[in-house]
Amino acid sequence: MSTTGLVMGIILIVAGIYCSALFSGSEYAFFSLNSHSQLSDERRTDQFILHMLDQPRRLLATLLIGRTLVNIVSAVLAAAVAGSLAESMGLQPFWFYLCVVVALVLMILILVEVTPKLIAVEDPLKYARSNSRFIYISYILLKPFTYLLAHSALSLEERLLNSETNMSSEDIVNLASENTETGTIKKDAQLIIENVIEFADISVSEIMTGRSDILAFSTADTLDSVLTLIREKGLSRMPIYDNDLDNILGIIHVKDLLPYINSEVKRTTLNWRTISRKTLFIPATKKLDDLLRDFQQEKTHIAIVVNEYGGTEGLITLDDIIEEIIGEVEEEEDSASKKRYAKLRNGTYIFDTQIALKEVEELLDHKFITKENNFKTLGKFIYHLTEGIPNTGERICYHNLVFTIHSKLRGQVRKVRAKVQSSNEQRQSSSESKPEI
Repeated sequence: MSTTGLVMGIILIVAGIYCSALFSGSEYAFFSLNSHSQLSDERRTDQFILHMLDQPRRLLATLLIGRTLVNIVSAVLAAAVAGSLAESMGLQPFWFYLCVVVALVLMILILVEVTPKLIAVEDPLKYARSNSRFIYISYILLKPFTYLLAHSALSLEERLLNSETNMSSEDIVNLASENTETGTIKKDAQLIIENVIEFADISVSEIMTGRSDILAFSTADTLDSVLTLIREKGLSRMPIYDNDLDNILGIIHVKDLLPYINSEVKRTTLNWRTISRKTLFIPATKKLDDLLRDFQQEKTHIAIVVNEYGGTEGLITLDDIIEEIIGEVEEEEDSASKKRYAKLRNGTYIFDTQIALKEVEELLDHKFITKENNFKTLGKFIYHLTEGIPNTGERICYHNLVFTIHSKLRGQVRKVRAKVQSSNEQRQSSSESKPEI
C-alpha cells in the first residue's frame, strides 16, 4: 500500500470512529428526551428530531445499523493498514495485528461507547440538535435496511410473546427485589409492585371496614344531627339505613345536602330517601380487582359488604383499594392523632386493633405475615388466633409474645396489650394461659 493509501486509510479510520461516536451518543440523547414539549416546530433541527421520534423503531434501527457499519469498515481498514505497515517495517504480522486489535478495541470502548454518552448526559437536547442533520441523512439513506431490521425484530417479538416464556408473578417479585437491592428502583416502588401482584388474590373481607366501625345515620335523624356528624368525622359519603344497618337504603353525598343547609323549613321534615343514591351491594368474598371494575362501571366510590343472609357485614371504599396498592394515605393533621399504639415503661405495648400488622412487626421485631396468613390489621390476626371473639382480659400466647385483650366496644375488640416475654416468663406462663399457637 502506498503512502497516500496509508494516509487515506488512517483518515477513514478516524472518520469512522467519529461517526460511530455520533451514532452512540445520539442513541442516548434522542431517547432521553422526556417529551416533545422541549422541541419547537419552528426550528429546523427540531423538525428533524420530531420526525424521527415519530418512528422510534426505525430511528433505533438507523443508529444501530449506522454504528455497526462504520465499526466494520473501520476494523477492515485498520486490518489493511496494519498489514501494510507490518510488511513495510518487516515485523511479524501476528503480533502487530494483535496490538492493532487491542488499540482499536480500547478506542471504540472509550471514544465510541463511553465518552459520547457522558457528553450526551449533560444536555441531551443540545446534543440531539447538534447531530440531528447527520442522523437525519443516515435515517433517509439507511431506510431499506432499517425497514428490514425493524420488521424482522417485530416479527420475532410477536413470536416470543406468543411462546410460553412469560414471567410468573413470583419471578416479577424476585426481579423487583433484586433491583431494589442494586438501587435500580426504590423501596416504595418495590412495595407497589408487590401489592399489584397480590392485588387479584385479596378479597374484600380482608380490607373492609367492619360493621361495628361503619359511620351511618338513620332515616329518623334530623339534618342538624347529620351535619354535626359530618363535621366531626370529615366524611364525604355515608350510608343511610332504616331501623338498623341490615336495612341500608342508599348513600348520601355531602354535596347533595348543600341546598338544604339554609332551608329552615325542611330541616326536620327532610325526606332522606329522595336524595339518597343507589347503593352497590357486594359479597365479602369478592376480589379487589373485580370490585375495582364494578366501581368503574357503576361510577361509585363506595360499596356495602353483605353476608350470605343479606345482612350488612362491612363497608369498603375506593380509597381502601388505592391504599392497598400504594400504602396508607393519611391527612397531614391526622398523623399525630391517628397514632394507633402506646408504649408503657415496662415495655408493654397497647395497640389499637386497626393498626397495620406490618407496623406491629416492626415495633415488636417479630414476623406475623406469611403467604398463608396475609392479614392487614392486628385485629384480624387476633381473630385468626382465637377463631372467635375473645373476652376482655383473655390472654393469647404466640411464640414469645403474649397478647391480652385490653378493651372491647360494641362486642368488638378495640385495644390489645402485647408484651415480649423472656424465657423464664414464657415457661412460667405456659401453665397459666392457653397453649401456644
